[in-house]
Amino acid sequence: MLRLAAVLLLGCASSLAQDSERAGIVRGVVLDASDQPVQDSRVRANFTGGFDGIVPSARTDTSGHFVIKGLAWGKWYVTASKEQDGYPDESNGFYGGLSSPAVLVALDTEHAEHTVTVHLGRKAGAIFGSVADAQTGKPVEPCAELRWKDAPHYSWQGYGLLKSGFRVLVPADTDITLTVWLWGYEPWFYGSNDGQDFLRVHAGDQLSIPIVLTPNKDKTRPLTDQELKKMRESISAKGISAYDCGEPPPKP
Repeated sequence: MLRLAAVLLLGCASSLAQDSERAGIVRGVVLDASDQPVQDSRVRANFTGGFDGIVPSARTDTSGHFVIKGLAWGKWYVTASKEQDGYPDESNGFYGGLSSPAVLVALDTEHAEHTVTVHLGRKAGAIFGSVADAQTGKPVEPCAELRWKDAPHYSWQGYGLLKSGFRVLVPADTDITLTVWLWGYEPWFYGSNDGQDFLRVHAGDQLSIPIVLTPNKDKTRPLTDQELKKMRESISAKGISAYDCGEPPPKP
């Protein structure tokens, strides 16, 4: 048993040593559209081979520089965002669309470090508002989907995307449909005052959208507190901003 334990420990040590040798580094600077450095932006490295976990990231310093360490060998897309100033993370295809400014790097034994320049993408618009029960006025945490009207494969949906009080960035000058649903309620579809079934927000602008959901307990039941708790825990554990809650209902 002692010999077996020693062999296992040596194997673990060897594996850790190999992992440390395979730790790549990406460093660089984030610039805006005027090629000026951007302070306090979030830089993310997204593994192209599929990755389930927290995405490696770093914040830029006062001169716009960043360092992301401990990356495995392989290809990585590097993107930058500054959501507080209206610049979303374009590694999310809903924002990147056809013109994502992602930088691709390939890390291996001969190219263990890369120095890159990353530009912020397009400035977004924003939607904000609240979601409430039509009968009680109480806040509701729904499922939601945002989708490009003219390019439906660009979408973002899930539980946690729109909270009971929300502010969400949307691609600027793009026709976007919005669907909101939850067990025990009639589905809600965005419609403008002039009869359009999509929203459009200019870069830097905001659109207020109050959402009121009508209970429909004859068809389905509302989520229990325990189910809501599990969904929120799933969001926290996965480190993502929206938890999948199935396909949205079809528009009547």
